[in-house]
Order: sequence, then structure tokens, then C-alpha cells
Amino acid sequence: MYSFLEIKNQMFSDFYLLFCGIQECTPLYSFGPAVRSHHLLHYCVSGKGYYYAGDKQYTIEPGDAFLILPDEVTFYQADEQDPWTYLWVGFSGNQVNDYLQRCGLDSEHLICHCEEKELLVSYIEDILRHNTLSYSNEIYIQGILFLIFASFSRSADIKYKSDFTSENIHISKAIEFIQKNYQNVITVRDIADYVSLNRSYLCSMFQENLHMSPQQFLLRFRVTKATELLSDTDLPVKNISYSCGYANQLAFSKAFKKITGLSPTAYRKENRNVPNIIRAFDPHKAENQKHSE
Repeated sequence: MYSFLEIKNQMFSDFYLLFCGIQECTPLYSFGPAVRSHHLLHYCVSGKGYYYAGDKQYTIEPGDAFLILPDEVTFYQADEQDPWTYLWVGFSGNQVNDYLQRCGLDSEHLICHCEEKELLVSYIEDILRHNTLSYSNEIYIQGILFLIFASFSRSADIKYKSDFTSENIHISKAIEFIQKNYQNVITVRDIADYVSLNRSYLCSMFQENLHMSPQQFLLRFRVTKATELLSDTDLPVKNISYSCGYANQLAFSKAFKKITGLSPTAYRKENRNVPNIIRAFDPHKAENQKHSE
């Protein structure tokens, strides 16, 4: 099993996803020695493998993650008897080191552990499902990236002291609340109450970090979910509007067209069988390596 998705980032500069994937490896499958131009984090879902960075060797087991730094020679290999299945995320941005430090990772600490295996797998699978290039999908994927790093941060058991860290914890919690409650009639006040923040302060945090308000994020999240239902199901538009948190179809159609430029009916007609952009080959790996990160 091999799935890979490359992200064409257009909006974010501080911290953003480049690509992600998941693979079930064969015995002794290896990658490298290789040098990357970006940060890459692998997470072992099952099985076992070995990671070599510089003069250090690490045994990687389920729940372990290992960090590959830019411009460093690394090599990793699946165990012969119990080859691993791993997921990976490649990322970049001006504040990458800040996020890694909150997960207990830096140039001296390349390994961390996280017990939230099912959750992390679901996040990657969710990103892979949002595989068409669109503004709303880019925002959605950015939110998932925050949640992935929130999982590693929780496991690191680090006390966050800076305002920057505190803000991103609250943003992750707010996004999580939206993901779980977008079908319901919720307001920015509800989101702010959930994360125990003043409404205006929450709005300013969203603007600073995501360049949009919580209301705009909620709107785009709902529209993203609606595009999935329009493309993948035969549900009437009216039912889809209710499923995405709208009290009436007219309000839903107006919001949908504002984001996509199309009515729900026109969108369904044009995107009924949209080909995905999951690639069989990863353009970021060395030419002599096949089907893996």
C-alpha cells in the first residue's frame, strides 16, 4: 500500500504542508542515503525499522516518530522480520523550528513518541481525501497540519510559556471544535467559549495565524464538506445544506457560490468524477528510490 499527496501551497509562509503519505513496506525496504531540502517527519504505525542520522542509529517501533532535517544525510530501513508501516509529512515555513520544539524535536533530539496512532492515521487519510487543488482544500489541510502537531505536542508533555505557543494551542482546539460541530448551528461565540477565550481575541489570533476570521474558516470548512457530498453522493442539495450546518438551502447556495464561484448544482455537474492528484511516484525522492518516503 502506498499513497502520496503533494500540496501546492499558495497561502501560507510561516508553517505549511508540502506533502504527506502512508506506506506499508516490504522486508528490508530502505531509503537513502539521501539528503533532503526540507523537514520530514515519519511516524511508525506498526512493525519496526531503523533510522540512521549522522553517526547515530535508532530502532523505531510503533508510536515512534523520527525527524529528518534539511541538508543532512540519512538512511532508514524496514526490519526483515517485522517491516514497518509508516506515515510521513513534509513541511516547511519560517516558524518550523518553533513547532518542532513544542514537540520535543530539534537537531539534538530526532525521536519522539506519540500514542495517538489512530488519530494520526485518520488525519493523513483525511488529507489524502482532499486531493483536488482548491483554495478551500488548502485551508482545510492547513487546519489538519495544526492538529497533527497538536497530537505530538500533547505527547511531548511540554509546558508552553510563550504567547505564540498558547495561541496555536487555542487555534488547534478551535479547529477541532469546528470539525466536530460544523453540522450544527454554531457561532464564533460558541467556538470562543469552547477554547475559553474572548471572542475578539480569538478572531485576532485567527487573522494573525490563518489570515481569516473564525467565521470565514467555518464557512470554508462547511463548503469543503459540501463539495465532498456533491461529488461523492446523490443526496439532494437541500439535504446537503442541512448536513453542513445551514438552516435553509438558499443561505447554503449563496455561501457555496461565494466560495467556489458555482452554484451547488453546477459544481456537482462539473465535478462528479474529478480525478485525484494522488501520485504513484513521489517527486521529492531520489531517482533511485521507488514508492516511498
